[in-house]
Amino acid sequence: MKKNLLFTFLFFALIALQNLCFAQNSFDKPRIFTEKDIESGAAIEESKFIAGDNQAFALPKFDDSAWESTDISSKKSYKKDQVYWIRYYFKIDSASFNKSLCFDIKQTGASEIYLNGKKIETIGKIGKGALREFKIKNELPELFSLNNTEVNVLAIRFLPAVGGKKMIINYSPVVLDVELASAKEFLDEKVEMTEGFNFITMLICGVFSALGFIHLLLFLFYRKAVYNLYFSIYNLSIGLLSYMILLFYEMDDPASIDSYGFFTFLSIVAFGASLTGFVNTLFGRSKIRLKILLVIAALLLIVFYFSAAAAISTVFFYLFFVWFESLYLIIRAMIRREKSAYIVGGGILTFFAIIILIIIFNILESLNIATPQMLSSDEFGLYLLVLVIVSFPISISAYLGWQFASTNLSLVKQLDEVNRLSDVNLKQEQEKQQILQDQNDLLEKQVGERTFELQKEKQKTENLLLNILPHEVAEELKENGSSEAKYYDEVSVLFTDFVNFTQSSEKMGAEKMLVELNECFTAFDLIMEKHGLEKIKTIGDAYLAVCGLPLKNECHAYQTVLVALDIIDFIQERKKTHPEALDIRIGINSGSLIAGIVGVKKFAYDIWGDTVNTAARMEQNSEKGKINISESTYQLVKDRVQCEYRGKIHTKGKGEMDMYFAIETKKD
Repeated sequence: MKKNLLFTFLFFALIALQNLCFAQNSFDKPRIFTEKDIESGAAIEESKFIAGDNQAFALPKFDDSAWESTDISSKKSYKKDQVYWIRYYFKIDSASFNKSLCFDIKQTGASEIYLNGKKIETIGKIGKGALREFKIKNELPELFSLNNTEVNVLAIRFLPAVGGKKMIINYSPVVLDVELASAKEFLDEKVEMTEGFNFITMLICGVFSALGFIHLLLFLFYRKAVYNLYFSIYNLSIGLLSYMILLFYEMDDPASIDSYGFFTFLSIVAFGASLTGFVNTLFGRSKIRLKILLVIAALLLIVFYFSAAAAISTVFFYLFFVWFESLYLIIRAMIRREKSAYIVGGGILTFFAIIILIIIFNILESLNIATPQMLSSDEFGLYLLVLVIVSFPISISAYLGWQFASTNLSLVKQLDEVNRLSDVNLKQEQEKQQILQDQNDLLEKQVGERTFELQKEKQKTENLLLNILPHEVAEELKENGSSEAKYYDEVSVLFTDFVNFTQSSEKMGAEKMLVELNECFTAFDLIMEKHGLEKIKTIGDAYLAVCGLPLKNECHAYQTVLVALDIIDFIQERKKTHPEALDIRIGINSGSLIAGIVGVKKFAYDIWGDTVNTAARMEQNSEKGKINISESTYQLVKDRVQCEYRGKIHTKGKGEMDMYFAIETKKD
């Protein structure tokens, strides 16, 4: 019983002592800030706090005695998605009178700042739904001054970002952090920090990005040097990481945290993967560890999508293992006295040694163990940072320079050896070459004569073959010794025939008629070649040609009509100078047919099918100086050729057929 009474007494005594030592902030017990406090940044800590919204809370004389006192930076204080009010009482000493002051605010939400009942600053927007706008900090805080030692009331209307879309990354350890600061000190420090920080981060980003792209190009030009690819990724990851650090420093919108966090995480994973890839490519025997670590890097990115916290926690173990493995491979290569290990390993070991040194300094500082002032200065830290950044790239550059020099030296030695051997064998080779040259000259002369004769005979044969067969069929016949008949589904066949040829022959005589036919058919051949038609044969005074084989032609019908129009024009012009010239009629039909070589001796290229027969019927039913086309041809050329419908005409073996006269091409 006595023990219980003793414990109860001690408990209440402890509470009383706590209340005595840590008096709550109030109008009667305000916090007094000295000039030194304000210059270094006076933190607004435990304050009056209430969940609710009422503009009267900003009034200096408002009674907040019923409000609870809490740590406004703690996340536990903000549990609901609603507006909270914070009130804080403070005084300043006379040394700070009429000096420019400001509130340095860092937050996760939106706030309105009132000083002695007057709103002096708004950070973000307090509202509902789309009207809300959360900000992380006030980039340029509002300035004010105080000229008395009376109690000042700071009231903050605050909406924390605890509702809506939850951020995957918990960026800030505090919800609201407020400091009363000297405007001059704050702005000077911010400008100095911004200029220096921006310069360093952008310099690092630019240099390493340039190195990354250079080594990426080196890899693309020489794919076997895979280490260039890994080193490129290494540099690009540092460039990306430095840029993301700059974005985080300048960020004021919490909506950007997730995307910035992902790219930061990506750069860290790429850094580890590229480091292990580079070291394993140069010094690793088995590639199993490399494959496993690369797969883990990919899995970390997938895990980040589902749980950023788990991925971020795991990535540090991943980096530690990469560091341990790289250190092991480099030391092992040095023990084996590999030349490249001393060059590359020196930079990497320097990098790791500096990292370890930084960790040791941090541990000593956390244990409050005194370290030399030089080692704890900002300049020394900057030097360490520069060494960390440049040690590895310098070692890689040295390695690439050594490799280039070694390759160049090897090539020089090989070239010297080749020159030496060349000098020794030069005389022998010259004698042999002279003998061979004499023989070659004689043989070349004989071969040249024989080759010239063979080329002439071959050219004659080829010209004769091309005169009989289409070029593609002739090539097929030369290569395979035979040519198979082929089916063509879209071609146009042209038949021409001279009117009253027999009677004209009797009047003109056989010899003169032969000259007439030769001149006409020669002109027809040129017209066919002009429009891409293939001449098949002549049958007496009839001329047969086709368009659309052996090469497919989408405009076969139109090209055939153009040929027919040119033939009609030729005959009409000829009749002006040769009154006895023959008149001609032409027939055209479009469709499918079979084409190929007939027989094995005195063979000829020919076409068969109903399309050919119908084209012959079109010619037979044509008129002097006219081009008679079938329905199938008309449908293909009606948009480009003016035609005259003749009606249905009885055709031998075909019955009634629609026929058209092709008059002329339509003007565009």
